[in-house]
Amino acid sequence: MGRRHHSKLAKLNRSTKERKSLFKIQLRQLIELGKITTTVAKAKVIKRLFDKLAAKATDGTLANRRRIAAQLSSHQTANRLVDFIIPVMGGRRSGFTSIQKVGLRKGDSTPTASLTLVAPLPPEPEKKVKKVKEVKTVIKKETKKVIKAKTK
Repeated sequence: MGRRHHSKLAKLNRSTKERKSLFKIQLRQLIELGKITTTVAKAKVIKRLFDKLAAKATDGTLANRRRIAAQLSSHQTANRLVDFIIPVMGGRRSGFTSIQKVGLRKGDSTPTASLTLVAPLPPEPEKKVKKVKEVKTVIKKETKKVIKAKTK
């Protein structure tokens, strides 16, 4: 078996733990927000990693969901990727994200880029929750009725 040439990710001047943590955080932010702004080097690595995750998510099997959740350390983010983002992407096999160069960072003149999902994120399904004011008014009315009943 031959060696797989050019299979390494960029080291980004970080230790292995720092690098893995950085990639995990940036991937989660990309899934939750749909867009992140970072350096060009980091954006290229995150794009590559996201494409691999999205390819796993297209199957939607439980095993792949667990693999994604293990990589992201978040079941909610993994479920969001599989249930909401991948169905919007259609039948894509790759190219789930796009990199657009933004400009230079002010402090150190590092080129920055915006990494966005190709398809816009679907809106979150809203949970039906009673407002706190409504609940308080209902409680006040009920307590007034109880007090009136006791005085009679």
